[in-house]
Amino acid sequence: MADTESINHAVIEALNARDFSALAARVHEDVAISGIGEGSDNGRDALRDRLARHFEASDESYGDALVMSDALGNNVAIRVTARGKTAGGAAYSREKILLIELEDGVITRLALFTGS
Repeated sequence: MADTESINHAVIEALNARDFSALAARVHEDVAISGIGEGSDNGRDALRDRLARHFEASDESYGDALVMSDALGNNVAIRVTARGKTAGGAAYSREKILLIELEDGVITRLALFTGS
């Protein structure tokens, strides 16, 4: 069983610190990425590039994390409050879901969904 609390903490901490290298070290070399920018992509380099562009555009930070997982801890959903700025500079606060799929404690999929 994966340690979902440890993974939650490390992922959210790395995102808020803009430490994309620390996050990349926790993911599989061919990690599947979606919801961060347009379309989907694969790989650590693509993840770092997408995250850098995303945070440059929104300066988003995440808090109020609620972790949910399957019985084995291989599929984790983290509900967060995302606070940032739109391209026009208006501040926002909205719910987002970060979906993480794990295999042997390594992140194999990372997806970000905006709540309605």
